[in-house]
Amino acid sequence: MLTATHSAGLVVWTEPKALDEAKSLFAPYSPRFQTVPCNVKTALGKTQVSVLYLSTPEQDAAVESTLANLRNCKVSTILVYTPNHSADFAFRVGTMVGRQKFAEAEWAFNWPHLRQLLKARNIRAHARRRRDEKPIFELLNARQRLELTQEQLANALNVTARTLQNWEAGKGTSQMYKKTRDLRELLSRMDDYVVAPKEKEWLSSPLEAFGGRSPKELIADGRIRDLVVEFDRLREGQPV
Repeated sequence: MLTATHSAGLVVWTEPKALDEAKSLFAPYSPRFQTVPCNVKTALGKTQVSVLYLSTPEQDAAVESTLANLRNCKVSTILVYTPNHSADFAFRVGTMVGRQKFAEAEWAFNWPHLRQLLKARNIRAHARRRRDEKPIFELLNARQRLELTQEQLANALNVTARTLQNWEAGKGTSQMYKKTRDLRELLSRMDDYVVAPKEKEWLSSPLEAFGGRSPKELIADGRIRDLVVEFDRLREGQPV
């Protein structure tokens, strides 16, 4: 069971058709949900952080109308989340957000980036579990984030490709949490130190400390722990 711990409130705004999807995605943060357009002028407190979740392609005019409506709802701090959209669309949304002159506004193109922006605003999520449960770890999402094949990640974790396939399908996972400890630590360090929009670039960039080899190459070769140790040498808060 996932719960949230934070000192500021989170409100997620989305379209009715995307509400179930948004509830599943943002469940770790226990937010309030509002569909757009809102029907009343709701004054949100200064501690409230709003996320506008644009999960499907929208016409510019519809996005403009939505943003204007949020201004009418007294939203001041807004994070616009545009996953699965082109960079061009994200740029246009950023321009539209600027025209509305929100007191504080940023936008995220992927989930790690959004998590970083929420964390910066003291919106945090954590897993709470019963004694006989382990926190949920989405191995498939982790592999896709690192842009690795099943064979590459299986080699990195020192398991067979079939075992990895089973884990991604939620089968025979009794050893998965133990085997993925270093991987989970690496992803956590990446969340803290790698600027999310530049994560793909970082994964492919040569690292001087490793003879010019890229993080992606090191991970595929099973040197996940070496990357974790290297991150731990960084000064806290210093981006990679």
